[in-house]
Amino acid sequence: MGYLELKGLRKSFGGQPALDGLDLDLREGELVSLLGPSGCGKTTALRIVAGFETADTGHVVVDGKDITSVPANRRDMGMVFQAYSLFPNMTAAQNIAFGLRLRKTSGAERAKRTDELLELVGLGAFGARYPHQMSGGQQQRVALARALAIQPRVLLLDEPLSALDAKVRVSLRDEIRRIQTELGMTTLFVTHDQEEALAVSDRVGVMSQGRLEQLGTPAVVYREPASAFVAQFVGVTNSVDGTAEAGSVRVGGFRLASDSGVADGGGVKVIVRPEDITLASHEGESNGALVGTVLTHSFLGPITRLVVRLEAGEQLVRVDQPSNQAADYPPGSTVSLAFAESRVMVVPA
Repeated sequence: MGYLELKGLRKSFGGQPALDGLDLDLREGELVSLLGPSGCGKTTALRIVAGFETADTGHVVVDGKDITSVPANRRDMGMVFQAYSLFPNMTAAQNIAFGLRLRKTSGAERAKRTDELLELVGLGAFGARYPHQMSGGQQQRVALARALAIQPRVLLLDEPLSALDAKVRVSLRDEIRRIQTELGMTTLFVTHDQEEALAVSDRVGVMSQGRLEQLGTPAVVYREPASAFVAQFVGVTNSVDGTAEAGSVRVGGFRLASDSGVADGGGVKVIVRPEDITLASHEGESNGALVGTVLTHSFLGPITRLVVRLEAGEQLVRVDQPSNQAADYPPGSTVSLAFAESRVMVVPA
C-alpha cells in the first residue's frame, strides 16, 4: 500500500474521457513523474489529487485516509505551477510566508521558517526582492519554497520547468531533486519532457489516453518498454519496416532472430534505439547485411548522430556513434548496420 494512492480515477470533460480508470501509488518519500503527451490526462490526475478537480469515480488516499471529498484547502498539498503564480505585490519572503500566515503561525516562527527555505532554495539574499526583480528561475525557486513552507504531506509539481530556458531548466530540476531527497517529500511531478522525467524520478509513469501504459524505474521504462507507445515516446527510436519469417524478422537482406507473433509474410515494425545499432564500413556485396548510406552528421558532444538511408525500403534511421569514431563514416559512405537483438522491440505493422 502506497502513501499516496489513486484508485480507479475516471474523469470526462464534455463526454470525452480524460482519465480512464487510473491506478497509481507512491511510496512515502518517493518522487514519481507522470509523463505523456498533451491530452493524456496527467495534469487532470494532478488536479484531482490537489482537489481542484473532482473525479467522476474513484478515490484519492493519503497515508491510509480517503481524502476524495476533502476540500483543496484542507488537503495539506503543496502545489507548484508552470506559471509561478507569485503575488506580485509581495516580496519573496512574504510570498513564502503567505501560507504560514493563513495558518496563523507566529511571526517568529514564520520568519524562521522563511529564512530556512530561502537558504534551502539558494535565495538567502533575495528575501526582500519582488517577483519583477527576479529571473524566471528565481521566481520558480520562490514558488517551490512557498509550497514547502506549509510542510505539505504531498508536493505536486505541474510542469514547473517548462517556461524556463534550457540551461536554467536543467539546473533547477537538479535542485528540485536535491531538495525533495533532502526533505524526504512524497512528490508527484507532471511533465511532457522525457529527459526531465528520467533525470529526477524514482519511478516514471507513462500515460496515454487517460491510462497508465507503464510504471517503473527510469532505467526499466527506457530499456524495457511495455508497449510500442512507451518505446517511441520515451527516448529517440527508429521504426523500421520488416517482414515476419518463421521465428525471425527480415529487413531487406538482414535477418533478425525474433518471434514477432505475426504470421509468416506479415508486416512488422522493428523498433530500435540509435545507440543499439552498430556500424561498420561496407564494401562489395551485401551478403545478408543491412546496408545503407550515411546522409548527415549531427554533433551532440560525446556522441554524433548519423542519419543513414537504408537500401532496403529507402528508410532513414538514426545511429549514435562516439564522436571520436564518427569521422570513420563520413556523409556519402556506405555502411553495414547491425541491431542489438536483445534491445529491439518487434510489433505488428
